[in-house]
Amino acid sequence: MERRKPTFDEYLAGGALGNSPLLLFTYIAKLLWPDETPSIGLEIPAMLTVLLGGIAAGYLVMRRIDRDYLPTGFKVGISAFIVNLALSSIIFQGASIAYSLWILLLFSCSSVLGSYLRRITVQKPKTNS
Repeated sequence: MERRKPTFDEYLAGGALGNSPLLLFTYIAKLLWPDETPSIGLEIPAMLTVLLGGIAAGYLVMRRIDRDYLPTGFKVGISAFIVNLALSSIIFQGASIAYSLWILLLFSCSSVLGSYLRRITVQKPKTNS
C-alpha cells in the first residue's frame, strides 16, 4: 500500500489536535484558579502541554507518509501555530509578540520531533547479511 502526502485538512486537524492539550490545561487552570493571574508556576506546565500537543500532532500526521518527516513536521507545527493564533485572538483578545514567537518555536520543534519519532519507530532494523 503506497501512502500519500497529507492534505490541507489533515494538517489543519493536526494543528487543532496540537492545541487541544493547551486548551484543556487553560480551562482546568481557570476552573481551579479563576481570579489568579498566570504565574511562573502555571507557565511551565503550559509550555509542557504545548510540547506534548506538538509531538502528538506531528506523530499522528506523519502516519500518512513514509518520507519527508522534516517538512511534514514543520507544516504541522505551522498549522498548530496558526490555529493557536486564531484561538488566542478569540479567547484572550490578542496575544503578545513574545507569546506568539514562543508558541511558534515550541510547536515547530515539537511537531518535527513527533514526526521524527514516528519515523524511527516504524523503521525496519538493519539486518547483518
